[in-house]
Formats: sequence, C-alpha cells, structure tokens
Amino acid sequence: MREVVVTGVGALTSAGVGHEVLRQRAVGGASARHEVERTLPAPPGQPATPPVRVAALPPYDPAEHLGKKGIRTLSAESKAFGVAAVHACRHAGLPVSWEQDPSVGIAAGTTSGGLEDYAALFAARLARGVRGVNPAQGPQTGLNAPASAVSILTGAAGPNLTVSTGRAASLDALAAAARAIDSGAATTMLAGGVQLLGYAELTARRRAAPGPGPGPEPGCGFETVAGEAAVVLVLEDAAAARARGARPLARLLGAGSAFGPPATRPGQRAAHAALGEAGLARTTPTAPTTPTVPAYPVPAVDAAFGDCAGATGAVQAALTVLGLHHRTLPDDTALVLTTNSADPTEHAGPGSCATALVLGTSGPGTPSTGPSHQGGHSA
Repeated sequence: MREVVVTGVGALTSAGVGHEVLRQRAVGGASARHEVERTLPAPPGQPATPPVRVAALPPYDPAEHLGKKGIRTLSAESKAFGVAAVHACRHAGLPVSWEQDPSVGIAAGTTSGGLEDYAALFAARLARGVRGVNPAQGPQTGLNAPASAVSILTGAAGPNLTVSTGRAASLDALAAAARAIDSGAATTMLAGGVQLLGYAELTARRRAAPGPGPGPEPGCGFETVAGEAAVVLVLEDAAAARARGARPLARLLGAGSAFGPPATRPGQRAAHAALGEAGLARTTPTAPTTPTVPAYPVPAVDAAFGDCAGATGAVQAALTVLGLHHRTLPDDTALVLTTNSADPTEHAGPGSCATALVLGTSGPGTPSTGPSHQGGHSA
C-alpha cells in the first residue's frame, strides 16, 4: 500500500486567509472570527428573508490570489475553493499551476456548490426570459463547479470528483483522494471542502430543519451560527514527496466510512474501519471502543468557525494536521470523525453517513506506545 502524506494546508475561513490564522483561531490566539448580520438578496420573484447571523468569509479580492484571468464568471464557491487550493500548494512548496498534468487531481466536498448560481439562473429565466440569462453562468450551476474550476485554473488534469454526503462530504473527498493516490491514479491530490451561505443555501437549511431550534435566529435550523469555509489539503504519494524534498506535515494512515440507521452505529463503524486500516483497531466492529480524548471535536469547530456544514470535516482535518505538525496534540495519532449529526458516534437520520480519517506522524501500522492508541483521538 502506498504511503499518503499531507504536505500543505490552505484555508479561507471566518478567521481569514491562510493556515496560520486557522490555527491561531483554534488555539484561542489573536485571530478573531468575522461575524456579520447578513441580509441575503433574494433572486427575482423570490420572497425576502430576514437577516441572518453568519461567521462569514472576510472581504477578500480573489484576483490577488488567483490572478484576473478566467475568474470573472466563477461562482463564489469556486473562487473560495481556488484560493484555498493555491495557498495549500504554496504551503506544500508546489507550483500553483501545471501543464495539464494527469498525475495531479482534485477532490471537493460540499453540500451546495453551485446551488446559489442555479437558483439565480433559474429565477432570472422565469422573471426576465431567455435574454435575461447570462450563459457564462451556466457552468457554475453544477455541484462539481468548484472542483472543475480549480482543475482548469491549475491545470490539474488527473482525477476530478465532487462528493456531497452532508457534513461528512469533505472527509469523504479526502478519503477518495487518498484512494486515488493509493491506486496509482494520481501522485498529488488537492482535496477538501467548501461551503458558503447564500439565499438558496439558507432556504434549503431552513426547510430541512425539523422545527424551531436553539440557533440565533428562531426557526432557522442552525444549532449555532452558520459558518463559511473553504479548506484544501495537499495529499501526496510519500515517495514523490520525499523525492522533491518535501517535509510531510502528517500522514494519512487510514480511512473508513459507514452508512445506516442509528441502531447500526455508523459513527463507530466508520471509526473502527479507519483505525483498522491504520493498524490501530483493538476491538471488534460490533463493540468498538469509543475514542475519549478529543483533538478538535465538531462542536469546537462550530464554536470557533460556525457551522460549516459540508466543509466541517476539512476544517477538522486541517486543524488536526497542524496540531500534529506543531506538536500541540497530546499524542502522535488522531482520529478525525464527522457524521451527519452533532453526536460524534450516532446519526439523527434514518440513513446517514459517517466518515473517519486517522492522521499521524508515524508510518502506517507503526503506532507509538501509549494508552490513547487504543482508539486514537476523536476529532
């Protein structure tokens, strides 16, 4: 099995641009969260919504990071994901563009990439007719728009995929990226998640909510302030990374996922599968040991950056990688687990998914001695 390493982290969150402000915000440093009361403009013919509190991306100029060429018609998600990808490549010491390189791929996780542009395009067509539609907006209305846009911007011509599995989406994208490297389909993968909040996303979340919740806007369905984020990790084949002199920030030791009703404990099954692949499992799948030492649990991510929905797992993974690299975690192995509910081991829905990654500083199957390796660290 090929060894997969993480060599770079790029982030655009409510804390700002770059992996360092992400880490500072998580550890309680000087980086503050950009939180605003946002009135989301409704598409033509659609009802207005009340203002909503958002842990929003701070104002930024995408052209400063991506250049001006080819970005005018990109969706907000595509721009944000592109900025995160560029910063991840720079952090990894990689070029930010390739000449249609089939060994470099993209994997994005999101629950609503393209939704805002789709709703706006559809509403404009209904309200203004065919001549009121901008045809250049069409390609940005697909769920795969962020991954496709980054592929075009960077020249990464390898595997390209988009995953939409709720809160687990970006962890699934990272797991899929690791599989692509392990299979030899790619040498380098830019993988992570993106989630922005617009009119269509807010409306979808409100309609999906079971009823009035404890969030800042009664009935909006947010358990915490809604958050925006775009986070990308550079995953590489370890041999290729060593050949170019790169220093890994962490190693991806195992991945697992599970799907099913609460009685089947998909969260625990996903964790057990990931720990088993990493050589750290100590129990059977039917009675797994629940990890008890948190690194960056979902509630902590939500508190620091807002509820980033499909990008939550990428934020968790990035923080865990940086914690391992800077030796701020209590051990050298961490379990990153995301489910479609606030409970890290269970699911609220009748058929929901859970995804887990094991990240560490040691090689696959060579855990350090220490009691926490019975289950790793839950993130």
